[in-house]
Amino acid sequence: MFRSIRWKVALGLALPILISFWGYSILHYYREKAILLKNIELSAVQLGELARGGLRHGMLNNDRDMLQSALVDIGNQQNILHVAIFDASAQLKMTDQPADFNPAPTLSSPGCVECHQPTGIVQRHSIILNTSDFKEPMLRSSILVPNEPACYQCHDPLQKELGVIITDYSLVELTDQVYGALWTDLVFSFILTMVFTIIFYGIAHFLIVKRVEILRLPLERYALGDLSARIPLEARNDEIDDLINAFNKTAESLEEELRLKELMNDARYRAVMEERHRLARELHDSTAQILGYVRNKATAVRMLIEQTKLPDAITELRQLDEAAGKVFADLRQAILDLKTDIGEGQDIGLILTEYVINFERYSDIPTEVINESIDRIQVPDGSDLQLLRIVQEALANVRKHAGATRATVMLQVNQQKTLTVTIRDNGVGFDPAENLSDRKPHFGLETMSERASAIGASFEIISEKGQGTKVIVRLPLAFQGES
Repeated sequence: MFRSIRWKVALGLALPILISFWGYSILHYYREKAILLKNIELSAVQLGELARGGLRHGMLNNDRDMLQSALVDIGNQQNILHVAIFDASAQLKMTDQPADFNPAPTLSSPGCVECHQPTGIVQRHSIILNTSDFKEPMLRSSILVPNEPACYQCHDPLQKELGVIITDYSLVELTDQVYGALWTDLVFSFILTMVFTIIFYGIAHFLIVKRVEILRLPLERYALGDLSARIPLEARNDEIDDLINAFNKTAESLEEELRLKELMNDARYRAVMEERHRLARELHDSTAQILGYVRNKATAVRMLIEQTKLPDAITELRQLDEAAGKVFADLRQAILDLKTDIGEGQDIGLILTEYVINFERYSDIPTEVINESIDRIQVPDGSDLQLLRIVQEALANVRKHAGATRATVMLQVNQQKTLTVTIRDNGVGFDPAENLSDRKPHFGLETMSERASAIGASFEIISEKGQGTKVIVRLPLAFQGES
């Protein structure tokens, strides 16, 4: 239970408040007690002086009955324990309750020694007594009886004080009241603190905990890989809403990134499958057919040799050598096509130049690259590979079908940021309309057209029998990196 944020917030705020309330109550108790005791001491002295005035007539007339009656009346007052008259030598002369002063106190007794120095000089007129010698805490007040001219008939005129009137006041009621007030303050502080605790608990629950609990389910789904999980907003525009916004934006970014990654993986998979199909077509259209042709020729050569027809066998061997050379060239081009890799952000001009150099080396067809752009040509992502495949297919047609003695690959970028790639040869040419009208794939033309369409490029073939062929691809550039 105490692991909950609501309890931590409530107790974290309530305990300091409770301690502060209780500390203030105790401090107030001691301060109020000190003030009350001081006021009681002053009041006791004033009451003692009034009592002395009331006893003065009896003392002047030495009327013991009158004094005794007055002492009893004073002792019957509320909170007065007893009252007594002592002479200057601390001898008890008269009291309202004689049993309470048996034995009578001396100058060294508790309540007396505190007020007297060894010299017998009175230092103060009241003191609070709360020792084991007394049944209850009390205030002892001592009022001196001065020697007056009216007293000189019975007392030495040189004597300053004739005695003292001692009155003991009970502090039980006062102590009970002060303690009662203290406990009232403590209980009230506790109740008030509980009220604050409940309020803080509710505030913490509705403003923090309840909203934090809303985060749990989306976060659990998120942890399990469900990036579509979102946390609902309550439109309070506070720190928790900021946290929720940050989480939702992060989830959206990761979901979008995952979607793009899946699209890239799908595109990569499709590219791999297309490459497999292209390679399969290459092997089927050329290599497999030629290998079948080679096998038939080898059989024919064997039969001619068995029939001792050597001139015919030599002719067949020449044809067999030519066919093997075509197979070898096809395999070399297939391997070159697979080895040619395109790194991220590479210049398509450099890629095509490198490929054409290798093509010229294994095909023995002089091939030139003309790059009319002085800037680095960077095409949109994925377009570079498709352009390379189109050039590879076009040059393969030049080698296999055109009978050309020269080929050119030209790159141009106009002011509208459109890249034009032209593959031209001086071969036998053909009629594009005738080849496309029979709805059969010829020379990979349909494949090249599909690749161009996939990247948003236009595809055009210009050819005429005996005039060579031009394959033209126009691609709008998304951006062009500067050299």
